[in-house]
Amino acid sequence: MKKQLFLIFCIGISLAGCNQEESINLTKEEQTEASHEKPSEKIIVKERQGDEFTSLKELVNSDEIKTVVEIIKKSEWEENIMVSMEHPPDYRFIWESVNYALWITPNRDRLEIVAEGQSKYIKLPIKDSENLYKILTGKEL
Repeated sequence: MKKQLFLIFCIGISLAGCNQEESINLTKEEQTEASHEKPSEKIIVKERQGDEFTSLKELVNSDEIKTVVEIIKKSEWEENIMVSMEHPPDYRFIWESVNYALWITPNRDRLEIVAEGQSKYIKLPIKDSENLYKILTGKEL
């Protein structure tokens, strides 16, 4: 009798273990699917209207997002810097939980960007400014 109970107990444990392994595998498959997606599938762009920011555009096109990300990543950011601008940013966008504030330079040919909360600043080259502005706003700089 004890042997039968022990045998049933072992079978029950092994079935529970297999069932757990299957759910772990499902979780890994779901994680694999998620890892094939790009880290942030959208970028939300806001435009300053007076004292407030209103939603302007939501980027979901992977090519546009890729271009924005490339510009942000390849740029040589000045770090550990405190920047004080004359007025609030002209635009803001959010990518991967970071708020980026954008200003158009007085000559209207370049963008200045601050990664808010990270003490990072960049004045983009003209070509990158034009490309980024066009993607974020749909307008020419």
